[in-house]
Amino acid sequence: MSTDAPADARRPHPMTDEVLALVAAVRKVAVEDDEAGAAEGLDVDVARVRRGSAAVVVVGEKKRGKSSLINALVGRPGLLPVDADVATCVHVVVSYGPDGATVVEGGGPTGREVPLDAVAEYAALDPGARVPEHEDVSQVQVRVPAPLLAGGLELIDTPGVGGLVAGHAALTLATLDRADALVFVLDGSSEITASELAFLERATERIATVVFALTKIDQFPAWEQVRARNVELIAAHAPRYADAPWFGVSSRAAADAIAAEADGEPEEAAEERAASGIVPLAEHLAGLAEGADGLRLANLLHQAAVLVKRLSAMQVRRAMSLSLSPEFAELVKREKEALTALQGQNATWRQTLSERSVRLEQRMRTELARRIEDLRKEVGDSIATGSSTIFDEVATDLPPRAQALWIELDTLLRRELTALGEALLADLEGVEVDLAGVVPDAPERLAQLPEAARGQGSTSFAEQGIMAAGLGMGLGHLVALVVAPPVGILAGLGAVGFFSWRRWSKERGARSREDARRYLGEVTTRLNNEIPPVVAQAVHGARDVLGRQITTALTAEKERLTASLAEHEKNLASEKSALARRKAEVDAKLKRRNELRETAEQLARRLPAHRSATKEEAS
Repeated sequence: MSTDAPADARRPHPMTDEVLALVAAVRKVAVEDDEAGAAEGLDVDVARVRRGSAAVVVVGEKKRGKSSLINALVGRPGLLPVDADVATCVHVVVSYGPDGATVVEGGGPTGREVPLDAVAEYAALDPGARVPEHEDVSQVQVRVPAPLLAGGLELIDTPGVGGLVAGHAALTLATLDRADALVFVLDGSSEITASELAFLERATERIATVVFALTKIDQFPAWEQVRARNVELIAAHAPRYADAPWFGVSSRAAADAIAAEADGEPEEAAEERAASGIVPLAEHLAGLAEGADGLRLANLLHQAAVLVKRLSAMQVRRAMSLSLSPEFAELVKREKEALTALQGQNATWRQTLSERSVRLEQRMRTELARRIEDLRKEVGDSIATGSSTIFDEVATDLPPRAQALWIELDTLLRRELTALGEALLADLEGVEVDLAGVVPDAPERLAQLPEAARGQGSTSFAEQGIMAAGLGMGLGHLVALVVAPPVGILAGLGAVGFFSWRRWSKERGARSREDARRYLGEVTTRLNNEIPPVVAQAVHGARDVLGRQITTALTAEKERLTASLAEHEKNLASEKSALARRKAEVDAKLKRRNELRETAEQLARRLPAHRSATKEEAS
C-alpha cells in the first residue's frame, strides 16, 4: 500500500464543511454584536475539531503482530520494531506529520525529538537485561505522512496484554477510557487464550467499539476455522462483541505489495495488496474515525447553537426597546433587581461550591485508597505464592499497574470536576464550563517510580557453596572410611552440591519474596504520597476557576441589563423616524440570527442520523 495513494486517506466527515460554515457565520454575527469573547471561544472549538484525533488502540498478546499490523496500515514496513513486541511500559502513538518521533519523559506534556530509527531504543526492553533502556520514558510519539492518518486518526501500539505481565493489561485498559475504538489483534495459529478473553470481558466496561484483526493468515491455512472458533468463544465470554467485525490480514503480503510497487510491478503489487486484507481494515478504521468526528462536530454545533440563541435573544430585546413598549422598561428593572439580589447571595453559591469541592476531594481520596489497597492485595497475594523469580515479575509488573492507576484516577477526576461545574452553571444560560489546565500532569516522582533493587544480605550460590564445603568435606571423610577414597570424595562433593543448592534455592525464594514485598511497599507509599496533593490541587483550582467564572457571568449579566435599560431610556427620547430606521436594522439582524438558529437545529437533527448510517455501513 503506497503512502501516497489518496484512495486510502481517511475520509473527512461529510457534514464537516456545513457545520464549519455555520460556525463561521455565527462567529461573524457574534463580532457584530460586540461578543468578541464568544467569537474567540468558537475559534478554540473549531481548532479542536480540525486537530481532533480519533484514537484507535491496538492491543493483543505479545508476538501477535500488533506492530507489524500498524506498519502495514501506514504503509511503512520498517516503522515500528517488530522484534520488540515484548512487555514494556511504553505506548507508541502513531499520527500524521513529517517523519519524526518525540520521546515523552517523566510523564510531562512535552518531549524531545529523536530520529525514527531510535524508536526501538526508547520503546522496547533491553533484550538481555529484560528491562527498559530508558526507564523514565512514558510514551513515544511517532509521526509519518501516511494518508490513513491525514485526517487525525491515531494508532496506539500497546504492550502485550496477557501472559507475561498483567500490569500492562491494566495500563492498556486505563487508556481505553480515552480511546474511540479498539483493534484486538489475534493470529491464525490458535484460538483466543484465556487471558485475552479475560481482557475482553474487562474491556466491555470501558469501550463500545471493537474490531478484531486476525494476522499472519499467509502462514496458517486454517485461519478461517480459527476465526470461527474465536467468534464462538467471544460470543460466550464477551457477548457484547459477538457481532464485531473481523478482518483477516497479512502484514507480510502488505510489505511485499510495497516492494513490488517500488520495483515497478503494479500487477504483482495489486495481487499482494488484495491478499493482505489491509485495505478493507484501513477503510473500516477510517469509517470509525469519521464517527468520532461526528461527535466532535455535534459538540461544536451545540456551542454555536447556544451562542446564536443568545444573540437572537439580544436582538429581540432591542426590538422590544425600539418599539417603545412600557412593559419592556418594567421587565428590565425586575430582571436587574433579581440579579442584584442574586449577587447579594454570593455567600450562598460560594458555600455550595466549597461544600461540593470538599466532598469531591474526600471521595477521590477514598477512591484512591481503595484502588491502592486492591493493588496491594492483588500483588501481595501473587508474592505470597510466588517462586524465586517473583521479585523480577513484580519489578516488571508493578510500574505499569501504578501508571494505570494514575490514568484511571486522572480520568475520573476530570469527569467529576466537569460534572461539578455543569451543575453549578446550569442556571446561567450561555456560560460554559472551562476547566482547562486545572488538572496537573502526573507528578514527576510518580512517573519515576523507585528503582526495583534487591535487598542486601542474601548470599550467592558460590557463598553458599563455600559455607557448605566444610560439611561436604566432613561427609567426604566419613564416607571415605566406608568406601574407596575416590568414591568418598565424589560423594562428599555431591553432598556439597545437594545441600548448597537446596539451601540456596530456599533462601533465594524467601529473599525474592521479601524484596518484592519491600518494592510493593515503596511503590504504594509513593502513590499515597504523590497523588493526594495532585487531587487537592486540581479540586482547589477548579473551585477557584468556577468561582471566577460565576462571578464574571453575574457581573456581565448585570452590566448587560444596565446597558439595555440605558438604551431603552435613550430610545424613548429619540425621534420616531430614527427609531424606525434602527428598528429595521434590528429586525434584519434578528432575521439573520433566527435563520442561523434554524440551520443549527437542522444540522443537529441530521448528525445523529448520519452517524447511525455510517455505523451501519461500517458494520
